[in-house]
Amino acid sequence: MYTPTAREISLAFDLGSSGELVHVRRGDNDAWRLGSYFLKGYFPSTGGQFNGDGLIDQLTVAMAFEQLALDAGVDMPSPVQPVDPYLGWLVRIEDRLFRVHRWVEHDPEPVDVSAWLGRTMLQVHQLQPLGQAPLPRWWRGSVRSPSTWEAWLAKSHDMPWASLYAEALPHLQSAAERITTRCDSVPDLVTTHGDFKPHNIVTSPTGPVLVDWDSVRTDSAALEAARVAYIFAAGNPDRIAPILATYTGDLTWPGEDLFLSVTRNHLQTLGDHLQVALAENPPARWMGNPTTIHTAITTTLQSLPTHLTELRQLAAAVC
Repeated sequence: MYTPTAREISLAFDLGSSGELVHVRRGDNDAWRLGSYFLKGYFPSTGGQFNGDGLIDQLTVAMAFEQLALDAGVDMPSPVQPVDPYLGWLVRIEDRLFRVHRWVEHDPEPVDVSAWLGRTMLQVHQLQPLGQAPLPRWWRGSVRSPSTWEAWLAKSHDMPWASLYAEALPHLQSAAERITTRCDSVPDLVTTHGDFKPHNIVTSPTGPVLVDWDSVRTDSAALEAARVAYIFAAGNPDRIAPILATYTGDLTWPGEDLFLSVTRNHLQTLGDHLQVALAENPPARWMGNPTTIHTAITTTLQSLPTHLTELRQLAAAVC
């Protein structure tokens, strides 16, 4: 992939003299610091993620929603308009798309963002409410059919976790059925940031800032709020409650399914690991080596029945 020079970026975004490019991250994208600016370079293989088939499809939707958030005063970094845009805030240099934001000076030490997080999620969820509708297609990717789960059982006979899988299969199928039923309709579909994660919230001198708006998608407001609270609280009920207390949207309608998006994520990750362990798919970059994959499968299967029960109990406790 093409790596631009600092001069190319400075000219493309009229930044003036901004120093040298300092590579800070490689994940789904490349990221650099350029003086007081943050540069992102996209990989075409990132694809549409949640909107359309290609990267441009996803970024077109994401940038439009990002503009809504900017106009509403959400705490977020300011994008820089390019001199000759390819689309929105994007430029194309050689074979690659780039965009620039103002760099956010931030404190690397963790701080409690509970109150800010609940309020900000609500603010984002109010930008583009979609009302009663089915959950999006990406929700259904975690479910897999009963025949798929059973086929994996048949293929797993020589795996170290085969007996655990056999014991967990009824629980997996029951959870998948709950997800399938809920996918048919929710009362609070919204367009959302889509990636409320600790690494996407930085603490600036004026407070927390929500970064990285490339994963914009639709979701249930309540189910996303509960999943995000669960992630930030590491599943601790005492830490989940303060986050959801400042999220004043309706969290009551899902009942015991309030944390169903956590279940969905567990099933999707387990399914992805199983496909690799059973030689159906190559490993994704985040998975690690075969030993790590087998360990992750074993851990998930061991804890699954108890975990599903705990999530339903947690829903009753926080609401």
